[in-house]
Amino acid sequence: MLSDACFVVLKGPRRGMPLTAAGLDEVIDGVRRRAGLARLTCHMLRHTCFTRLREHGMSLEALQAQAGHASIESTRIYLHLANDWLVGEYLRAAEAIGAQADPTDTEGEAA
Repeated sequence: MLSDACFVVLKGPRRGMPLTAAGLDEVIDGVRRRAGLARLTCHMLRHTCFTRLREHGMSLEALQAQAGHASIESTRIYLHLANDWLVGEYLRAAEAIGAQADPTDTEGEAA
């Protein structure tokens, strides 16, 4: 059976039919149990997805559009950025600022 749905049931009597919210909850619950997690929700996975996209360079504006947020502030709050990513972003920005201060200095220090 062909379906226009993005997510379909893969096995059982409903195979090929659109996956329902209850069906997705069942899939997530099975994954949670197999992974030994106390709690896992689709919303937690959504946060993780958007956080990883941001960590790999997706702009806040693009994330806002993807998430359907009315406010960019909502998008910022939504992200749970890792400290090592934040440190890397800071060092990258500081290096760029240093290069603007003295473009002839290749060591990052002013002459």
